[in-house]
Amino acid sequence: MTKKTVLFAAAGTAGHVEPALAVARWLRSQNSEITCLFVGTHSGVENSLVEAAGFELKRIEKAAFPRKINLQALTWKFRYLKSLYQADRLVKGADVVVGFGGYVAASVYLAAKMRRKQIIIHEANAKPGMANRLGNFLGGRTLVAFSSADKVLDHVDVVGIPLRSEVIYLAKMSAIDRVSARSTAIKKLGIKDSQPTVVIFGGSLGSVKFNSVIEHSLEAFKNLDIQVIHSVGRNNPLPSATQNYFPFSYIEDMASVYAVADLVIARSGAVSVFETGALGIFTLYVPLPIGNGEQVQNAQQVVSIGGGMLIDNSEFSAPWVSENLAKIMKRASEYRVLSGNSNFPLDADARVGRYVLDALL
Repeated sequence: MTKKTVLFAAAGTAGHVEPALAVARWLRSQNSEITCLFVGTHSGVENSLVEAAGFELKRIEKAAFPRKINLQALTWKFRYLKSLYQADRLVKGADVVVGFGGYVAASVYLAAKMRRKQIIIHEANAKPGMANRLGNFLGGRTLVAFSSADKVLDHVDVVGIPLRSEVIYLAKMSAIDRVSARSTAIKKLGIKDSQPTVVIFGGSLGSVKFNSVIEHSLEAFKNLDIQVIHSVGRNNPLPSATQNYFPFSYIEDMASVYAVADLVIARSGAVSVFETGALGIFTLYVPLPIGNGEQVQNAQQVVSIGGGMLIDNSEFSAPWVSENLAKIMKRASEYRVLSGNSNFPLDADARVGRYVLDALL
């Protein structure tokens, strides 16, 4: 194969960027002649993730589709035209475009269609977003994580979600090896071996709602002799640690944190649902109440097999946690004994990557 360029449209959140990085790493491992180029904006998490992973990031205008009338909506057309022009310049030099959804992907899909470039789409959510529905309408080869997405999109293949290699490694471990991994992670994190552990994260940017609820629930965790690992988000104040409370601005080593988790409390972004489902960790999902309702449908993929619970964001409160924590911990303990890894596919990076390789031939 001569030198080829794959343009990845993945930006905004880790839920878009991390799966794209997993595919790019797989492609690089298969053929050093393939150049993987990422397109994002100046404000998304791609700015801290892509170049740190050893890939080049090109930036275009951020032009998220307006959902209400305001000043941003009035200027959207001009920003979108600029975004489309910048995307076209990048697409021109690419051999294939691979999109993971989000506002950046919409511009890239349109530019690729105009340039008659092949488009491959990965939809992580159970309910597809606007950009990927557009890409699918434009004829992009569409790959999905959950089979429920094929009710909206045409001609799809179910491949799962490309996960971080360290999470895959943990998911593939035997029960005995998982015990050893837990012991190693406990020492690395500096937490206690004698207490059950709850891991809490509100997405890659954190959650002010989560932070407030947990702050006012710490006494309930302490009374049940539970230790808490809490990712509060880089832009949020970092609380003080205590003997059973370990706050982080951002958790880089999620595999170690998952290794010690007896229960996870999280938003139900597609990657979080897939990772906790694949690892067999009982999870309390609190869907983010924005978007098109995809986080509720994501969580239902695991809840339906007994691997978690759903609670509405408006109901999630410190009194609710205090009242229900003991019951949830009991369910989590029972599920851990029975779950295994819920048979979630762990080779989605290769599955998506092979479609890209076929498109490059």
